[in-house]
Amino acid sequence: MKILLVGGTGLIGSFLKNKLIEEGYTVNILSRRKSKDSQTFLWNNDEEYIDLAAFKGVSGIINLTGANIAEGRWTEKRKEILYNSRILSTRLLFETIKKNKVALDFFINSSAIGYYGTKKSTKIFKEDNVSGSDFLAKICIDWETEALRFNELNIRTIIVRTGIVLTKHKGAFEKIKLPIKFGILPIFGDGKQVFSWIHIDDLIAVFMNSITNKKYIGPYNAVAPINNTYLEFNTKIAEVLQKKVITIKIPTFMLRLIFGELTETLTNGNQIAVEKLSNNGFNFKFKDLDSALSNLLIKKD
Repeated sequence: MKILLVGGTGLIGSFLKNKLIEEGYTVNILSRRKSKDSQTFLWNNDEEYIDLAAFKGVSGIINLTGANIAEGRWTEKRKEILYNSRILSTRLLFETIKKNKVALDFFINSSAIGYYGTKKSTKIFKEDNVSGSDFLAKICIDWETEALRFNELNIRTIIVRTGIVLTKHKGAFEKIKLPIKFGILPIFGDGKQVFSWIHIDDLIAVFMNSITNKKYIGPYNAVAPINNTYLEFNTKIAEVLQKKVITIKIPTFMLRLIFGELTETLTNGNQIAVEKLSNNGFNFKFKDLDSALSNLLIKKD
């Protein structure tokens, strides 16, 4: 089976590409940069261009495109980039596929648990709960709306709403653990906000199952089943690394000076339910922090 991976050069995309190839899939990549690789094809959202050869023989598409949410202060220009890199890109994919009558078995689109809004709540959010109203929620809502248009073409469509993805190197986890390695444990706000995470191996498994299991339809929350607070998460990292740390609480007003509107995402969090995944037979390899952090932080002999 051949799959087209959009955003295949990013953190998640790189892991997913390797797993797909390992499992015997052929992988085409859509890239904004020219490449000598015969399976990498050019596209340009600004020019509304996609090399149609990318779709030849493809059974499904996995769309991971989008600028890094946590990279830099959310200026109006940055917010425009965050929005357009997801919504306009997905719209271009849909319109190109519809216009050229490309036959697909499935379309899998990444999203985020930011869909539910960045606020502290005792509610446990399921996939059919109402969305939030802040900027990050708007991105997710509009992104998913574009993705769900693939249903109009009788294409099985899956939305994967992720939390913070934990990998050994790079990504948000690398930034979180860095100060702890040097004995500083920074806490954003009061540290009581829910911090929803997922190990990269489990996230890749969600995508792989979405390909093969035709029961997967619509949105799925993709986070570890046991919720933790931001303070618990950071404290556990220090414990696993066996580091003595000085805890420094960074007040919200100071975070706003540095991150602007992004502060609301950093200091708030929701409890997320994953029963829908479990009901489709998904088994998490890393259900709790102990197992996930031991895998990522402890060197194996």
